[in-house]
Amino acid sequence: MSEIYLWLAFFGLMLVTIVTRSFFLLGGSRFDIPETVHEFLRYAPTAALIAIVLPEILFIKDPTSQSFQIEIYSSHFFGGVVAVIGYLITKNMLGTIFLGMVAFTAARFLI
Repeated sequence: MSEIYLWLAFFGLMLVTIVTRSFFLLGGSRFDIPETVHEFLRYAPTAALIAIVLPEILFIKDPTSQSFQIEIYSSHFFGGVVAVIGYLITKNMLGTIFLGMVAFTAARFLI
């Protein structure tokens, strides 16, 4: 592959990235989003965070069969449960992170 093709690919990917990420900004205020869509979008970050974190907490990969199994006696699960309970009691994000990490670390040594 010649150098010109690499530069064309680089600038082409850059252009595609700029257009797709700035599509809503380039459109300005011409798009009116209904109130129900606004209401649904309020929950999108929470749903994305749950979709990323929950499988990591609940599932353990079995090295022999290479399949995922639900494991509630793991340090990940214990740290996650303590973090959720800590957040429900304190409503403090820094305290939640601290409690979850302390519980996770303690569980790693005890379980």
